[in-house]
Amino acid sequence: MLSDERTNPLSPEFLRKLEYLRVVSRHQHQGRFAALTRSRKLGSGIDFADHRPYTPGDDFKNIDWNLFGRLDRFMIRLAEEDTELNLYLLVDVSPSMRFGAPSKAEFACQVATALSYVALAHLDRVHLFPFGANILPPLHPPRNKAHALNVYRYLADQEETGVSDLAHAAHGFAGVARTRGVVVILSDFLMEKGWREGLDMLRAAHFELALVHMSAPEEVAPELAGGDWLLKDAESGRGLRVRLTPALLKRYRQAFMDHGKELASYCRRYNMFYAHARTDSPFEELVLRTFRTGRLLG
Repeated sequence: MLSDERTNPLSPEFLRKLEYLRVVSRHQHQGRFAALTRSRKLGSGIDFADHRPYTPGDDFKNIDWNLFGRLDRFMIRLAEEDTELNLYLLVDVSPSMRFGAPSKAEFACQVATALSYVALAHLDRVHLFPFGANILPPLHPPRNKAHALNVYRYLADQEETGVSDLAHAAHGFAGVARTRGVVVILSDFLMEKGWREGLDMLRAAHFELALVHMSAPEEVAPELAGGDWLLKDAESGRGLRVRLTPALLKRYRQAFMDHGKELASYCRRYNMFYAHARTDSPFEELVLRTFRTGRLLG
């Protein structure tokens, strides 16, 4: 179990539930060490998968002698190999993520910690990459579930400034992540330069993507009185004077909804996992139900 002097975001009961889950990969990814993740790679393992004809050079111990007695042919037994999964967590730590109560950043910390615990409990590899305008120094916790709390502590200490740029961050990440795996991006995706270019770049690099779209209820449906307001961008610092009217607020709410629909549509088009995570929604329900329904966890 996780334990630390700092606040533990995951209860012992919740952690016990996570023990029965694993990060699901829709594709085969090559790892370096044996783990508890089942791949569809055929080779020398324990669980029988298929046969193939014997060819010179094959190990005699892999011959299925029972099948030889029936068919009078040498056939090699193939098994599923156990290989580790590389889980990459790209977590947006830009200023806009600090909005809300609880903040989107705090909610993302909890989600990243839960996913890390699941992966590390199965001896998979976890790689944490905070990002804002750029990719920040990564964290690679040891393959032990007790180290999942390091993910929470590390993210909680990040204070990124500047405008978030997923395309720039994706380019930096792809340049250092040599082993393919599952990339979970936790962000509000409120980016001045957009998010599509960054996702396209990661898809082209053959990473398996999953999006967790963070939002706070205060930005989904802001309760602001009408009149003149000076709105300030949390990342660029630019101000904008607006006169709020019911019609303008309605247009804003529609634009915010369209933003989420566009992200979800992109994910459906490319068979990617998508979840909208509101900070006022039950955290455990998001992980135990939404993530399992969408087959991010299984």
